[in-house]
Amino acid sequence: MSRWLKYWFNIGSFFETIQPNVRVLRWCGLLPFSVSRTGGVPGAGSAHLKTVPRADVKFMDVTVFTLWQTFFLQMVYAGWPTVFFELPMSRIMTIITLVLYLLGGVNCSVSAVVVLLLRRKFIRMVQLVEKADETVVSVTLLAGSIFCQALLLLSDSMIGRLMFDSPRTPQTSRMVHSVSYYYTIRTIHITAVTIFITGLYGFRERLQALNKELRVCFLEKRAPEQEPPQAGELVNRIQGLIETYSLLCDALRIFCTIFVWQPVMFCASLIVSAVFAVLAIGHILSNPAPIVLALTFAYSTLTALYASLFLLLVKFGSDLKKEGKQTAVLVHKAINQSSKTPAVAERLLLFSRHLHHQRPVVSCGLFCFDWTLALSIISALATYSVILIQFELGVPRFFINAILQMYADIKAKNP
Repeated sequence: MSRWLKYWFNIGSFFETIQPNVRVLRWCGLLPFSVSRTGGVPGAGSAHLKTVPRADVKFMDVTVFTLWQTFFLQMVYAGWPTVFFELPMSRIMTIITLVLYLLGGVNCSVSAVVVLLLRRKFIRMVQLVEKADETVVSVTLLAGSIFCQALLLLSDSMIGRLMFDSPRTPQTSRMVHSVSYYYTIRTIHITAVTIFITGLYGFRERLQALNKELRVCFLEKRAPEQEPPQAGELVNRIQGLIETYSLLCDALRIFCTIFVWQPVMFCASLIVSAVFAVLAIGHILSNPAPIVLALTFAYSTLTALYASLFLLLVKFGSDLKKEGKQTAVLVHKAINQSSKTPAVAERLLLFSRHLHHQRPVVSCGLFCFDWTLALSIISALATYSVILIQFELGVPRFFINAILQMYADIKAKNP
């Protein structure tokens, strides 16, 4: 396999597979340490030393982390927050937009600090997955965030032409700084969520491989010429599957503990962008002004991108929960077919009891990322959209109407 293919595809090596994601997170300031391998203990059944992953905080990591934190802080002191209060919109919409800006930068800083403090857990997660791969080897596809970033760049360029190429559009240095700050935060945000989704994909592939191994060992019919496995061999296989399942569940829990902050903020961004898109689409039906077209395109494109990532997020979260239930179903079927072998049945019963205590769940502590969350967000979107539409109709200068009035005044001054 060529060098570039090995970079993106890797079989049975979790450490090498995650290296592109690790590099992206490091340069985005979200992983302020370096992950490397060092000599360790001899591997089982081999005279060679088994390398051990290690987390080191190097000078370059500290420099990148400091530069990103300086960027977040200097935008606060650059005076750009006052740009929002100068806009001719209602105070509610101004505060919502400003809070979303601030939370985006704070979330990036908090995520980086959490990852830095939990770097030992990150290494523990890598060790758990690699130990699980010794029993169940799967092919992991690393899906990068290149496609999403290309869509983001295309959307930003088109929106910029629509909104800022007009000579009537007021442009100030603070406005340009605020827009660049927002695009930078959004790029980091989408990159982090995309990498989180690729991690869930890797865990799902491993759980599917475990269920396939369980199905092959106990449920598939063997050819007449094949000899059935001995009871001792089956007991050893079951013990290996139990350990693999526990390792994957522990690794998934650590993974969510470290990297779940960005997806939580992502859900809030999805709700805000979707509500703004609904308001813009409602206005374009009655007043197709260029500024309304630009706002509609901006919020609709962003909502579509957020919704696609969110659907992948909840799909993989639901798939992981489904694979955990499938493991329980396969174990109970194996128990019914192994009742004549007491040792095997006892070990399967132990596996069944173990499944009640550990389940592969993608959670942030407040809610789980599954289809129930998707339905809750759809309900919230409907509620907030109805409320804001009523405000838009009742308050003269609430959101879109305020922007239309501002551009009408500019057009009157500069015919």
